[in-house]
Amino acid sequence: KPPPKRQKRGLNENYARELMELHTLGVDGGYTQKDVVEVARVLTGWGVFPVGNRSILKNIKRNPKNFVHEGDFLYRRYWHDRKAKVILGETFPAGGGVEEGERVLDMLTKHPSTARFISTKLARRFVSDKPSETLINRLADSFTKTRGDIKAMMITLAQSPEFWAEAKTRSKLKSPFNLAVSALRCLDADIKNPRPTLGWITRMGEP
Repeated sequence: KPPPKRQKRGLNENYARELMELHTLGVDGGYTQKDVVEVARVLTGWGVFPVGNRSILKNIKRNPKNFVHEGDFLYRRYWHDRKAKVILGETFPAGGGVEEGERVLDMLTKHPSTARFISTKLARRFVSDKPSETLINRLADSFTKTRGDIKAMMITLAQSPEFWAEAKTRSKLKSPFNLAVSALRCLDADIKNPRPTLGWITRMGEP
């Protein structure tokens, strides 16, 4: 019998779409389907190191130039699409490797749509389902100035008048009592002596 034909690997757009739609630019972030395909091509060869696969370790030792292995990350050079690409108007010349993916991550992180998308998600989570443009712009400015420092953005959010106005209505924040009760429920806790819990609720401001 002739040897079975090896199944040709298709291009997986899922990672590229999730990266752009869910984690950086957002659905309306200004990219096209062509950009999704091009990012998917950039990510060819990127993967997770298969734990317990001894043959991969042998291949890496024999041909270290064909791989990049750092922790759980594994890049296979021979799986990478080395042809030229264009993403969000920027050209990636032919012959690139793992650095193309790193460049894409930097591009998406610095994109104004990413700053706005992340800011909107934080504002919706901690302030209001329909946050004001003023608050979103303030958070996006913090994102851009700090190169995506979430801690700095949270400080900006906690210092905003919109946050405290919403906190008074408790539309997004739990009271100390409700926070303690929900935490105990999540842990399925069996409280024999309630006094320590009451003490913590008091320390949080609701005696």
